Amino acid sequence: MRRWGLPLVALAAVACVGCGSGDGISTVRSDPTLLVHGVQGRSDDAQIDGYVRYLDDADCFVIEAAAGGGRNVAVWPPGTTVWMDGVAVAGVDVPDRDPIAIGSRLTGGGGYANPDTTDLDPPEVAADCLSGGGEFALIHAISTVTPPG
Repeated sequence: MRRWGLPLVALAAVACVGCGSGDGISTVRSDPTLLVHGVQGRSDDAQIDGYVRYLDDADCFVIEAAAGGGRNVAVWPPGTTVWMDGVAVAGVDVPDRDPIAIGSRLTGGGGYANPDTTDLDPPEVAADCLSGGGEFALIHAISTVTPPG
């Protein structure tokens, strides 16, 4: 009789290295706070369109709609870092693209998570970060970035 116990356990351990949904929103940096997501395999159907802002008093990156619309907390793809100019926040550095300056218009795809109903366990953010009924905007794909000015 062949014993499969140990080989099957080893195979399961190797197969599970990538297990877990990775879903969620995490803080990868504070001062300034930068949020990234680990959401994989979800649709990029929701259009994300607005201006990248950093609210110093509220300590959050947001995507602000044009013409005084709402404000959504920006949740960036994994690997994104804060782009600093000395001690000032200049923007974000998203993997595989040029840095995105504060004030740039960003269009892309992703999804939205309502802070009151999502299962992604978002961190607490200041009320100013979610003005006008804002949500967490999980940016999956960036189509265009138009620099300010």
